[in-house]
Amino acid sequence: MTAQYDEFSAAVVESMDDAIRALLSDDVLGAFRSNLTATQSISPEEIPNQLPTVSLVLKKYFGRSADIIEKAIAQRLYSRYGLEFQKNENFQLADYVTNARGKIKPKARSPEPPPMNLPMKGDFDRLFLESIREAIEEALGSEKAKVAFRFLEREVPFDKLPHHMPTFYLALKRNFGTSCGKIETAIARKLYQKLSLEFTETTNTDLVSYVELAVVKLNEREQLGFVDLLGKP
Repeated sequence: MTAQYDEFSAAVVESMDDAIRALLSDDVLGAFRSNLTATQSISPEEIPNQLPTVSLVLKKYFGRSADIIEKAIAQRLYSRYGLEFQKNENFQLADYVTNARGKIKPKARSPEPPPMNLPMKGDFDRLFLESIREAIEEALGSEKAKVAFRFLEREVPFDKLPHHMPTFYLALKRNFGTSCGKIETAIARKLYQKLSLEFTETTNTDLVSYVELAVVKLNEREQLGFVDLLGKP
């Protein structure tokens, strides 16, 4: 059962309840509902699928007034959906409901979200530098990180770093010693996150290997025709 059908079914039941309550009373509505359940085994949720039987019970229960009640139910249902109601002497409640359902326009589907823009090779240098800064700052704290950056820049200017990777790797090892492995892994994790790549930490893997694998994955992504961050094909 679709969401739209569920909503329409609920509207049918509510329109019936409102019409009987308005024309008669809550007590009469309760008695009629009980009669449907006791004599026909029709629960409120089943009413929209048992309308011919409901009409028979209306006639049995209310006699000549059943036709007035059915039209009142139909009027309320049509009003809910902004439909023009026209009496039809040949229609019973089921006919009015079927006619209303046919006139209701399907709900417009929500627009599909635009494809996610993924980082490409042209974004690598910028995101790599961001990853280095963030990883070192988180590992050392802001003040100590500034000192570390000054030492690193003695080896290679920070903005030139992506073009002097071997020198940078050596500088990392000289400056961080035994902590170098943790720093490299932290940089790699940051980088993969920014590149929207799955990161799997492995033992004895240095930053060089992580970076080389990231470049391979970016090449594969580009070959598949994804869109880069600037929307360029």
